[in-house]
Amino acid sequence: METTTPNLSPKLMKLDLRYVNKLLGLNLGLKDIKKLLEKMRFGVKILNNNKFEILIPAYRTDILHPIDLVEDVAIAYNYNNFNPEIPELSTIGEKDKSEKFYSAVRELMLGFNFQEVMTLIMTNEDELFDRMNISRENAVKTKNPVSLRHSVARSWLLPSLMSVFENNKNREYPQRIFETGLCIDQNGNESMKLAAAIAHSKTNYAEIKSIVTGFLDNIGVKYKIKELEHGSFIDGRCAGTGFGFFGEINPIVIENFGLEVPITAFEFNLDRIFIKIKYGSKG
Repeated sequence: METTTPNLSPKLMKLDLRYVNKLLGLNLGLKDIKKLLEKMRFGVKILNNNKFEILIPAYRTDILHPIDLVEDVAIAYNYNNFNPEIPELSTIGEKDKSEKFYSAVRELMLGFNFQEVMTLIMTNEDELFDRMNISRENAVKTKNPVSLRHSVARSWLLPSLMSVFENNKNREYPQRIFETGLCIDQNGNESMKLAAAIAHSKTNYAEIKSIVTGFLDNIGVKYKIKELEHGSFIDGRCAGTGFGFFGEINPIVIENFGLEVPITAFEFNLDRIFIKIKYGSKG
């Protein structure tokens, strides 16, 4: 029976001195790079016109391209020895103005003593509509969902917060949570929204209204509060602002999520608020 042994002969690869120095922003000589590569256990032979012939051991299966050799040169040189420099560009990058606004919103909510949560953008129609006591609407659906629990894209955030409360119903109260996240409407349009909810035995309309007005006043946007009917909230204890809505969650919804304490909540379209602030258009 013939015995087959692995081929452990080293692989050959060419490397250019100028290529190394250009990528690393250094001015190393031939002997400097040879010494660094030998430190990384490569065989190195200096060729004519500033090039190397590198012998790569069989066990270094990660070396696929000269850029991988350049990385090993940088490691041997020690990253702490590199001097950081500002790129010579005509402009300097900065955060998008809308991202700055979203960050300010998060900071403000943390200042109101809310804890930030992050939930999945994919959910299901039962959680999005039925358990929230509203009629089903069209929603963006996945063609072949891996799980029926994650079959549609969320169009609003409050159902996700209710699920967080459901998972934490054995935790100590009060619980004050919020989330900023993308939502997708039935036409596939994305929007950034903010939702917050409070759960404890004494929460009421007055408490959530004080949070809403404090939030909008701090953001610096003009608004009007008007009575609103919404199946997820108690009749007469729900209002809208032009940017979203707030109020006391309907006991039917609370029971649907297996909870036993009153809950108040609000949800706003942050993109609409941002446009109002930026352009002064009507909300």
